[in-house]
Amino acid sequence: MNSHTSRTFRTRRAAAGLALGAAALLGLTGCEEGLVDASDGRAYTFTLATGALDGTPHSAVEQRYLDMVEERSGGRIEFERTSFEELCNMDEVINCLRDGRADIGTTVTDYTPHMLPTLSVVSISFLNTDIQATTAALYDMHTQYEPARDLLEQNNLHYVATWPVGTMFIGSSEPVESLEDLNGLRARAAGPVTESSLQAAGVNVNAITAAETYEAVQRGVIDSVAAALDFGVNYQIIEQLPHWTDPGIGQYTAYGTWWSKQAYDSLPPDLQEVVDEVTEELNYGEAIETYNDAMADVCEGMLNSDDVESFTRWDESATEEWRDLVGDDAEDLWLEIMADYGYTDGEAYLEEYKAAYAEHESEDNPTDAGISCVDQWQDQQG
Repeated sequence: MNSHTSRTFRTRRAAAGLALGAAALLGLTGCEEGLVDASDGRAYTFTLATGALDGTPHSAVEQRYLDMVEERSGGRIEFERTSFEELCNMDEVINCLRDGRADIGTTVTDYTPHMLPTLSVVSISFLNTDIQATTAALYDMHTQYEPARDLLEQNNLHYVATWPVGTMFIGSSEPVESLEDLNGLRARAAGPVTESSLQAAGVNVNAITAAETYEAVQRGVIDSVAAALDFGVNYQIIEQLPHWTDPGIGQYTAYGTWWSKQAYDSLPPDLQEVVDEVTEELNYGEAIETYNDAMADVCEGMLNSDDVESFTRWDESATEEWRDLVGDDAEDLWLEIMADYGYTDGEAYLEEYKAAYAEHESEDNPTDAGISCVDQWQDQQG
């Protein structure tokens, strides 16, 4: 994937759209020459299975996409919007898409990593620090890189978007401002690569579910968490852990939305074109803009909390010390996990992903609103 891949792809997509529009127009005026209208005029209703809790940034991204598709299709595509886990549990959403119980779905990618191994590249510590570059690169890889695209199709999935859950913060009972401070913590964390990076720093990782975390802190089973900021606010963990910091590890897991391939393929060409255009816009800016807007409420929870005593980010030198300690271990472990899931093209995929990420990485990209919230909190403290 060269440096012009994304721009070339968008040019091809635009050209294809013009060609499709011209063909549709000719179909309306030249039937005697054998041309037909690409539109069947039908309305389509699709059922959503969601693992995104209402009111969270991830639900906001999902709902924005559905709204855009409905609006752009002129109402010819509609969605039956079920509530959180109403149709399928979070770890069942992908299976629901595969077997036809749902037509479009949203969930955390790591809940079914054996079916979505290529998306777990988000979990490599210190690799994904630009939230927009991560989202755009994953879109490029799963629409242009054949092995990743084929893997989705084998699971009856058609790619929409994958966006990180947010920068990983450390929430703790005492301030954690360096690698030394991590040593000896008892933390709740998720994902084998993240857990490995924490363990390298001397953290004792506990496999506790999100719903169990508040009580686990209260009972003293754990004294810290490694999680996105909305986890701390939405699960009220900030009531128990007063100190929060961004250690610079970056993104660590992600939410994703997919069509079932069967549902997407049922659309006529003109509506597929509508869906494709909206999907592209989502990945190249709309998703993270929506995520950041919704994160304002999460940040407000931090700013208004009487329980939060410190909210900081590590010095670059402290982050670099942890990065040096982890070294290549995070990438090596990820490659091992990929191989365990039967994906034999891990090294080639990672090389292509890094190239796509580098193409989209930019100082002009929006900053993860969780990171920006640190500055807001500190400004408020004076």
